[in-house]
Amino acid sequence: MLTLKEIATIIGGKTIHISTHNENNVIDDFEMFFSRVQSKQTAYFSPNKDTWSKYLGRTKGAPDGNDLIDPTHAEIGLIISEKEATNLQHPIPQIIVEDSIVALKTLAIHIRNQYTNPIIAITGSMGKSSTRMMITTLLRDYNILATRGNNNVRAAAYINMLKLTQNPDFAVIEVSLNVIDPLEDTMLNLRPTIAVVTGIGAAHMAPRKSIEDIAHLKSRVFNGLTENDIAIINDDTLCADYMIEQALTHTPHVFTYSIATSSNADLAPEYIQYQKGQLQLGVINNNQRQTYQLNTISSGMVSNTLAALLVLKKLNIKMNSEYLKDFQSFSKVLKMRTVETPNHQLTLLDDTHNASLPAMINAIQAFDTQARFFKGNKVIALGKINDLGKNSRDIHQELVPVLAESQADYILCLDGDLRPVVNKVKKKHITWYASADMMLNDLKFLCNEDSLTLLKSSSGGTLLPELAKKLPKALASNTLQYEQPKLFDEMCRLGQSYLIVDNKTLNIEKAVNTDHSMTIEGLGPLIYYTYAINEHVPNTMRALKEWGTNNDIFYTGKEMTTYELLKHVTHSPHPSVLYELADWLFENFANRNKYTRTFIKKYNLDPSVAVNLTGRFMMRERQSYSVHDLYQILKDYQYDLFRFNNSFIIGNKSKSGYIRGRDKTIIFTSYDDPDTLKSLITF
Repeated sequence: MLTLKEIATIIGGKTIHISTHNENNVIDDFEMFFSRVQSKQTAYFSPNKDTWSKYLGRTKGAPDGNDLIDPTHAEIGLIISEKEATNLQHPIPQIIVEDSIVALKTLAIHIRNQYTNPIIAITGSMGKSSTRMMITTLLRDYNILATRGNNNVRAAAYINMLKLTQNPDFAVIEVSLNVIDPLEDTMLNLRPTIAVVTGIGAAHMAPRKSIEDIAHLKSRVFNGLTENDIAIINDDTLCADYMIEQALTHTPHVFTYSIATSSNADLAPEYIQYQKGQLQLGVINNNQRQTYQLNTISSGMVSNTLAALLVLKKLNIKMNSEYLKDFQSFSKVLKMRTVETPNHQLTLLDDTHNASLPAMINAIQAFDTQARFFKGNKVIALGKINDLGKNSRDIHQELVPVLAESQADYILCLDGDLRPVVNKVKKKHITWYASADMMLNDLKFLCNEDSLTLLKSSSGGTLLPELAKKLPKALASNTLQYEQPKLFDEMCRLGQSYLIVDNKTLNIEKAVNTDHSMTIEGLGPLIYYTYAINEHVPNTMRALKEWGTNNDIFYTGKEMTTYELLKHVTHSPHPSVLYELADWLFENFANRNKYTRTFIKKYNLDPSVAVNLTGRFMMRERQSYSVHDLYQILKDYQYDLFRFNNSFIIGNKSKSGYIRGRDKTIIFTSYDDPDTLKSLITF
């Protein structure tokens, strides 16, 4: 604890409302978020937006700390700022300093120098938060200072150093790259007693060059160690040998852990037994077998547990195994949730808290350990790993063998970086989705009785976390009765719908099953047809180019006019017709893509309407549109659509489109035989 007078002496500056009357008032806590200041024993370090942005990476758009002060708030022990906080309704003590960063560091270092109990610093590309939470849980019989939430940046490290004035028994500090990057050697100020590296992986690589660069930066966590301190390193991680080598330059006390039962690490399991929703871990420690029950299915959490156990061992703290059994990590870290629908029960495994490549692989492998316990569909739904920069697609490719060997019956992938992954995973029912809404639609079918579904992605940069939030409610309220066992067969059956529209008024006279209208093919043929109409393309002759889909009817060199191609487009066109027409109409892919995007935006369509060029059904690319989409297009092209035929049919596996009669037009989706609809109108 420090008094107002002592703080003023240490950091200097102009004092306001500090006198002999109150200079001995005690400060035993510090905050940089004003909302957390609730006591006259708490000092508020008010961030100056320019200074803190320059030296601590604070968002440039963040307001000044003084602007966040509630002028009516009386429960403030001290304000430390570069500018006087004015218009306060109470005489709050203030110290006005020339540079708040210098003051912050000076006071933090002073307090750290007085602190003699152990500090555990934890860093890693994955697992650092869970390891910090695990260590804190196992030390819960003691007075612990720990990183709050995931606030693991440099400013938070210094605030935690200030909080050491409370003299906790142990401090458990989570350290991100922001703390140990080359801007400042913060670890020389924090000076941990034990430094833990949970792993090196492809997380947050956008500004970095390689995994080796990440390892080099992470190794800076050892810079504050002395020869009497301890380094603990995950022996299973990338660059483990390098991390050990770097740690040894600071201390001879370097220890490793591994989840491999055959490992020579200082701490490794004798066995790991996976059970439904949990696992049992056996460890030989001091020549005695110790058995732990963990409320997790994650090998990553086993690794984090071993890290925590090794920390306690080096602290000479006896561990209470019940604390491990009770441990709960983040709510979205491989948390199994049972969902009741009107017709059945299923299990979701939501892990959309965050993701690195190792964390995503860990989630898929954890899913695999549970698959045998479920009789229904085993489903994996993935969103991308965010913040990987130019390396993103290459890093995502490393999921290919993991997915190919997984126990999943269905694999659903969202986001562009996962599309190449879908194309390379063989012998799996794997599909890429351009739309989270379409993925949600299909998951309602796939999550059947006693099914298991893993949802895994980063927390940002993808819509999968939002889908994960919606899915339980969507499943619980889903009253649809499914009949077909296969996904796309059932989507065709459910998607059968039609509208009958008056040709003169374009009013809808009859609508059947339009709420569930959908297809499994795309709108590609119709999109290219409208472009040809808009551009008034001339009717010229050209020879059909060589396309991979050419056959005896559409062969290389066949002479065809523009109008012949357009006529073929209006009746379940062969792929070569679409390839040829697109090549004829558009200068390049960019122009074609631009028109497609414009078309989708104009009619407010889902991106799933145009995933591939031909619009035909492909299991690996989910496409769909509805009768409502077709109706909107009809209103602009009611005559042009029927220039060559009195119908416009799209699709091969199932048929969708328009049939025009004398007075009415039928708009329909997902019929095997559209001719069955002709009896509904007059020709």
